[in-house]
Amino acid sequence: MNGTAAENNKTVYYAPAPPKPATMLILENGKEVRVVQLNGDMRIGRDAPGYCNDIKLTSGIAGRNHGELIYLDGVYYYRDNNSMNGTYYNGAKLMPYNEKGTKAVPLHDGDVLRIDRVTLDKPHPDAVEMIFSTAFLPDEKWTRFPLNGMQRVPVGRNCGEGISLSDFMVSRNHAVLQRTGAGWKIEDQHSQNGLAVNGEIVTKEYLLHPFDVIRIANTTLIFLGNEVIFNNVSSDLHSRAGFDYNKRSVVMRVNIDEVIARRPGVFTKKKTLLKDISLDIESGDFTLILGGAGAGKSTFIKAITGQQRSSEQILDIRGEIFLDGMDLYRNLRMLKHKIGIVPQYADYRMQDTVYHTIMDAARTKLAGEYSLKEIEQRVEDVIESMTLTQIRDSMLGVISGGQRKRVQVAIHAVGDISFFTYDEPDSGLDVAGRVDQMKQLIKPITKEESVDNSMQLRPCSEIGNAGLMISHYPDDVAHMYKKVIVLAKSRKDDAGHLAFYGDVENALSFFGVKRLSEIVMEINYEGGKGRGDEFIEKFEQTRRG
Repeated sequence: MNGTAAENNKTVYYAPAPPKPATMLILENGKEVRVVQLNGDMRIGRDAPGYCNDIKLTSGIAGRNHGELIYLDGVYYYRDNNSMNGTYYNGAKLMPYNEKGTKAVPLHDGDVLRIDRVTLDKPHPDAVEMIFSTAFLPDEKWTRFPLNGMQRVPVGRNCGEGISLSDFMVSRNHAVLQRTGAGWKIEDQHSQNGLAVNGEIVTKEYLLHPFDVIRIANTTLIFLGNEVIFNNVSSDLHSRAGFDYNKRSVVMRVNIDEVIARRPGVFTKKKTLLKDISLDIESGDFTLILGGAGAGKSTFIKAITGQQRSSEQILDIRGEIFLDGMDLYRNLRMLKHKIGIVPQYADYRMQDTVYHTIMDAARTKLAGEYSLKEIEQRVEDVIESMTLTQIRDSMLGVISGGQRKRVQVAIHAVGDISFFTYDEPDSGLDVAGRVDQMKQLIKPITKEESVDNSMQLRPCSEIGNAGLMISHYPDDVAHMYKKVIVLAKSRKDDAGHLAFYGDVENALSFFGVKRLSEIVMEINYEGGKGRGDEFIEKFEQTRRG
């Protein structure tokens, strides 16, 4: 190792990221639904003189110093401070561990903390439920729907009666709530995107209990016994124009222990391709994926987009991947429409116009659930939001390669995409072509280039989508990336590991280089400096503080 490399390794310039965006939805009897923004360590307890709680409760059965949230290494934990009535964590009561309180339990999307009596199906009048989420936003509006005196309640998109949801990805007749004896059940009505209760897909019907969490497309409904509350979110592309990056949410949480690959067949050799990948992908981020040969860049993309099987390879993914607060592989039917996989080369008819290309895709994706008028309106909204108005009637064969790439994104946006992935879309292009393509993907066109000068011009990432991109030419538009993921192959186990995750400036400082392309040279064992294991360990130490 030369002196410069040794010196770089002594000082870690990487600045740890602030606490991840997360919220706590709080339900107290007779009170308005609250969504509290979390910002690191916070104390929870009954509002009382002399107690400085960050999250104040009014419940008479909540302790003055009931519990606390602890933020450590990118994860929120909860600990009950040996309160009198205790706390239930996903239905199981947390037991005292020492004089300070219970063991701290990690919080994942949808985890439920509850202050209640022993019989959970008969809640105490002052019961409190707190739902942890990285998907809820503090300014979301929640609606109450009373069930008293009702026997059957339809749930669907803009339905005339019952629970009417504006979410575009909800079916017109999505589900039904049906009274059964003294309780209620929910039935899926052969909807296009399904439903889940407490994170589990419901294939037919499910008997509900108080505080059960129902997920239908982007909408969360909470059953409280005598009423349902829900955040009536919208998939209207125009509503995303006001996306505030400072209020971003976690789109995907990745905690991969191991990814093992094998060829199809009974007796085939297995190989570990990735190990120990833990990171959060946030709304509005356009993220570059860097890595040397065999580091697992494409494998990572396949793992987080549900591409577990192909004719050549089967991936065994061990760990957890959550998309919009739901387990990706347990709920793939519900979530697959939220992932946009943009291919390197698309097979389109070059004589078709931009409008007809997007319309053909929309008719295929939305067939059966939407009227022609709804489909046409969705296409118009996508064309406007993707700033394709100027080339709306142009044939694909006469527009630039970068503009065609934006059309590919628009085709996916006809649905309800949370994030896009691009695997080497700049391959085979010259510098001008690569820059044009990247500008089309991330930068808004100028007002002079737009037909509608009053329209707010914005890139895909600026309306709240997240994008991940593998590129062999990262320096062309380095300033356009929000984050960088660096994967390095370890000589210890011949698998890809996380060597860095953060913003571009920190990445350059962390590796002691001036250009993103030089990072690959630092970590590569073949034709590079072979420092992969050094940076894998260094980043792990940095995360541990």
